[in-house]
Amino acid sequence: MDLSQHMKETANIIDGYISGRLVINLDEFTVGLQRENNSIALLNEQHQIEVMQWGNYVPKRFQQLLDARTLEGWPGYAGLDARVKGEWDK
Repeated sequence: MDLSQHMKETANIIDGYISGRLVINLDEFTVGLQRENNSIALLNEQHQIEVMQWGNYVPKRFQQLLDARTLEGWPGYAGLDARVKGEWDK
């Protein structure tokens, strides 16, 4: 991770977010956040989810992430950088 990315990650942590890449499973209707260590935190409707678009974080609802599709039918937000706030199962 370069210094700029590390600083952004640190700012996210200070603000109470975890960050990573979105993983969307349409067969199981799940949305997860893949962390740098490859662990996946499962998300739900209670989480505050923001997706990186054009250099800015944009709020998205859980259902939006499941509903968005590419023209080919793939999950539209899968693989995008995101940050999430909320309660996590221990």
